[in-house]
Amino acid sequence: MSTTETSAKDEAAIKAVMTTFAEAWNAKDAEHLATLFAEDIDFVDVLGRWYKGRTEAKQGHAQALASFLSDNQMTITDTQIKFLTPDVAVAHTTWETTGQKSPDEVHRIENIGVWTAVTTRKENTWQITAFHNTGTVPLSD
Repeated sequence: MSTTETSAKDEAAIKAVMTTFAEAWNAKDAEHLATLFAEDIDFVDVLGRWYKGRTEAKQGHAQALASFLSDNQMTITDTQIKFLTPDVAVAHTTWETTGQKSPDEVHRIENIGVWTAVTTRKENTWQITAFHNTGTVPLSD
């Protein structure tokens, strides 16, 4: 298999990880979400909370998905992959969410953003090793 074929196959596999992230999010399944993470993941969420390790990241997501994100639904709008080595790639994924509860729990919030995920191949499976999520703030002209 050529490098181009391998990269195309790996790119599809990494994009599938990002899609699975959104599916687990929408199902409010923190356990499934955590299976996408390396054991030693560094995960910075959109609020700037830094989770160190799979267990912390799973617990943080479980809490958020059961509370202010319980009605939140995510859609992936694009994923771009950049390979740093054959076994390490950076994924930049844009997303949209709807249904987030406001602090007063009266209003629903829509958000857009981008996350950066460092992915690594381990035993022919791609895992998220580092993750940083950022909300996008539209700028006026």
